[in-house]
Amino acid sequence: MHRKREKSDYIVQNVDLAFDILFYIARRQYTKLKDLEEKFQTNYTNLEKILEVLIIRGYLDYNKRKKIYSLGIKNFELGHSYISHTEIRKQARPFLQKLAEEFQENVYLATRSGHEIVYIDSYEIPRSVVVKSRVGRLLPMYASASGKVHLAFMDKEDLEEFFREVKLEKFTENTITDKNLLLKELEEVRRNGYAIDNEEWEKEVRCISVPVRDYTGDIVAAITLSAPAFRMPFNLVHGKMKDSFKQASQELSEKLGYSKEIQL
Repeated sequence: MHRKREKSDYIVQNVDLAFDILFYIARRQYTKLKDLEEKFQTNYTNLEKILEVLIIRGYLDYNKRKKIYSLGIKNFELGHSYISHTEIRKQARPFLQKLAEEFQENVYLATRSGHEIVYIDSYEIPRSVVVKSRVGRLLPMYASASGKVHLAFMDKEDLEEFFREVKLEKFTENTITDKNLLLKELEEVRRNGYAIDNEEWEKEVRCISVPVRDYTGDIVAAITLSAPAFRMPFNLVHGKMKDSFKQASQELSEKLGYSKEIQL
């Protein structure tokens, strides 16, 4: 009995350590083995086995070239299940519907996942020509309107880390891959309160996005409309559409407890 208890304790400790590793990497987004060794002060062989299991089960990814660990897709599956019951999705739903019906286009709720954006809900309009549903998809932050919203209001240190870790690759001829040009656009997003994806992720697809803040003032999501570019002329985007989306941004953020006073 004594040996069984020892084995059980050992397994429980490893399970506990596995969770600690996941949350540690989630906060840092990318981590090297030496950082994990220094942080958890555990046997190297034991740590390597735990990491191997997490990789096999899809909870961690390992970049062999850079020798870094990051969260795997399985965490999204768990998160997606949880998100379906969280307040923000429920509170955002009427706004998605209202905007989708006003402009007769698909409207999405997106949030940050590491250095990418994931779409977690939508209200979609049945039309003969539509943008393929983006729910569950991961998009690059710098080439998506919702991603630019998050980048624009990111802390300076986090933004510097983003540029260190993310290679600005070209997806279309409009993708911004120059750091200085991207920083200039992010300044405009902060000033204007909304972001545009002008066929930067997908050709012939244009998007507008606004931030959603919680009671702390942090941006926790973005409301995004995606449509064929020919149905989104810039006079509409920067006119009526922008006004409606900024109003929705303000009202939804207030429902989540946000007040401009907390920024003072």
